[in-house]
Amino acid sequence: MAKQLKDPGFGQSYKRPTRRLINKDGSFNVVRKGSGWSFANAYHFLVGLSWWRFLLIVLSTYLLLNSLFALAYVAVGVEEISGVQPGSFGKNFMQAFFFSVQTFTTVGYGALSPTGWSTSLIASLEALTGLLGFALSSGLLYGRFSKPRSRLLFSNKAIIAPYKDGISLQFRIANQHSNVLMELEATVLLALTDHEEEDYRKRYFTLPLEIHRVQFLPLNWTLVHPINEESPLFGLTPRDCELKELEILVQIKGFDDYFSQVVHTRFSYLYPEIIWGAKFERPYMPNEQGDIVLDLDKIHDFKQVDIAQLLTESVSHRG
Repeated sequence: MAKQLKDPGFGQSYKRPTRRLINKDGSFNVVRKGSGWSFANAYHFLVGLSWWRFLLIVLSTYLLLNSLFALAYVAVGVEEISGVQPGSFGKNFMQAFFFSVQTFTTVGYGALSPTGWSTSLIASLEALTGLLGFALSSGLLYGRFSKPRSRLLFSNKAIIAPYKDGISLQFRIANQHSNVLMELEATVLLALTDHEEEDYRKRYFTLPLEIHRVQFLPLNWTLVHPINEESPLFGLTPRDCELKELEILVQIKGFDDYFSQVVHTRFSYLYPEIIWGAKFERPYMPNEQGDIVLDLDKIHDFKQVDIAQLLTESVSHRG
C-alpha cells in the first residue's frame, strides 16, 4: 500500500472544490491578497511575466504617459509650443502628443519646441520622467534576458501504457532551447481529493519513477511510473480518477550549462489529460548524414493500444 505524504505545501483541507494546483505555464494556482505594494514586488512581477504581456504593459504605459502629458499641453495652450498650429481639440491633442513623444524620448527634431513657462515646466518634468522610464525599462529588460529559464516541453497528454507485465503512467519532456541541461532530476506527486460532506480533503503520494535522474537531455526523456502493488494508482479506473479529481504534479530540476545555475520547471496533468491505453511514438530519427534529428512536434504523438485485460487484472488485484 502506498504511503501518504505530508502536505507538500498546497494545503489539505478546503471548503469548496479547487482548480488544478499547478497551472499549465508552471505557476501555482494561488492568488495572493493583503501583501501590499512594493517596488520589489512590482519588479519581480514584471520580470516574471510572459514576453507578450511585458511588452504590452510597456507599450500601454508609454502611450498613457504621452497622452497625459499631451492633455497637459492642451490644457495650458498649444500656442505655447513653437511650430504648432492651433485648431480643433483633436488636432491640438495629436500635435501635443507628438511633441510629447519627442520630449519623452529626448529626440527633439527641432520643428517643435516650448516657448512659454508652463509648457517649459511640463516639458522638463516629462524629460525627467522619460529618462527614469527608459532606465527602469532597460533594467527590466536586462533582468529578463539575464534570468536563466528552462523551456522544457511537456507532452500534451500523459498516458497509461503497457509496461513489462503490467501498466505504467508515462509522459515525456524535451528541451526547446539549444542550451545544455545536465543532471536533471524529476519529482512526481499524485494529488487525490476526498469529499467529506462539505469538506474537501487532499491526499498526496509520491510516484516513484523507473528513472528519476538523467545526466543529459539532448533528446527527449520519457518518465515512467510503474503501476504495481506499491503504486497509489494501482487498481484505479478512469472513473475513480475523475471522482477523486486526480492531478499529477511534476517538478524538474536541472543545471543550465549556459548560465551555470540550477533551473526549475513545474507542470501538472489533470485526469482528463491522461489517455488510458496508449504508447508514445518515437520523436527522433537519424538522417542520411548520421545526425540524430529530434522533431519536437512529435513529442505529443502516441498511438492507442488495448490495455483492458491489464487494467482488469490491476483492479481485481486491488479488490
